[in-house]
Amino acid sequence: MATIVIHSSGTLGDHLPYIALGESLQARGHKVRMAMNDSMHNYVLQSGLEAVSCGISMGEKEAQKGAEDWDEWHPHSKSFAERVEQMQKFFKYDIPLVFEQLLAACAGADLLICGLQRQVFGTMIQHKLGIPWVATSVAPADQCADSGNQLGNKMQIMRFCTATLEEIYKDLGVLEMDWLEHTRTGHAILGSSPHFSQLNSENSYYQQTGFWFYEDPTWKDWQPDDQLRQFVEQSSKPLVLSFSSLPLKDARAVLEVHVRAAAKLGRRILIHRGWANFNETLLPEDCDRELVMFVDFIPQDWLFSRAAAIIHHGGIGTIARALRNNCPMVVEPYGNDQFFNAKRVMALKVGTAMCPYKITPDNLAQVLEKKVLTDEVKENTQALGAKVGEEKGLETACNLIASWM
Repeated sequence: MATIVIHSSGTLGDHLPYIALGESLQARGHKVRMAMNDSMHNYVLQSGLEAVSCGISMGEKEAQKGAEDWDEWHPHSKSFAERVEQMQKFFKYDIPLVFEQLLAACAGADLLICGLQRQVFGTMIQHKLGIPWVATSVAPADQCADSGNQLGNKMQIMRFCTATLEEIYKDLGVLEMDWLEHTRTGHAILGSSPHFSQLNSENSYYQQTGFWFYEDPTWKDWQPDDQLRQFVEQSSKPLVLSFSSLPLKDARAVLEVHVRAAAKLGRRILIHRGWANFNETLLPEDCDRELVMFVDFIPQDWLFSRAAAIIHHGGIGTIARALRNNCPMVVEPYGNDQFFNAKRVMALKVGTAMCPYKITPDNLAQVLEKKVLTDEVKENTQALGAKVGEEKGLETACNLIASWM
């Protein structure tokens, strides 16, 4: 069997599908090394995989310090030139660090699998060590968005970093590469459902497998306590609020709007604390606390299958899990691929989307009642959920990888 190194980047939701892929490959007898930043190692180790340090730590505390960077609705406090300079400094530190760490991780390896934002390292490692690599993505926005709409502000900033990147590559002794063109490879996988979005012409070389679902080992024997079960399983299904690993600049204001909207509908609301750190101390003093409950990381399948609807930031992992459990949704996107995901939710009529800075308790309650908690949306969600549920994303991905080795 092969020794396979998997390298991904981002926040928690970006890494979990790759841990699931690692588990599936290891179950087939392969030796798998997960090259991830240290904040993800606990998830790797509890899944029975080998963890090796790779990249700058990006856990909850680090994300919260840079909450502004995750919000693309408002002008950034730094000028465009300052952000270019910031990106150049980041590249000068991050690329050599990750390259050296990946070189060590790939010693004796037969295959390297790189996530979307790390595909440049596949080419670099192949040049140095001669091992093949597979390009992957679990966020369909880059591969499925209409041609011409893919280059956002961050990509524009990177165009101004070309000279810096060429200098870094030269110092590391790798081939000169065009940052925007090097990623094309004959072996590429998109871990997302074609029923949610389809590949654009520029990325038709990707193989689309279906979503990759992570199952936390602690969920295997998990059971809700009596308080949680009673709160969720009353006759009227609750709303769920979850921004997962998205940090927020003003969690108190966000929480208040949603709690008051739920109250207007006479609905209970269950709130995932997440990286926004939603908690009881942020609740408005006059709210009915009997209608609100906070939870940590619990099995989403159990929760979403019992929810009237979920309100979330538009992370593709949350969307995939909601669809699999026939759960309608309201998407409140803040940045990155969340805008594309929100548009797809609206196009598929499995929910709707709202600007997080234009939401009030009144208009959110109206949108939920008229555009989400309807028979039509429920039927659409069930139909799409059935298709997603039939997919075998991880199995298909593993079969492709096996055929390429």
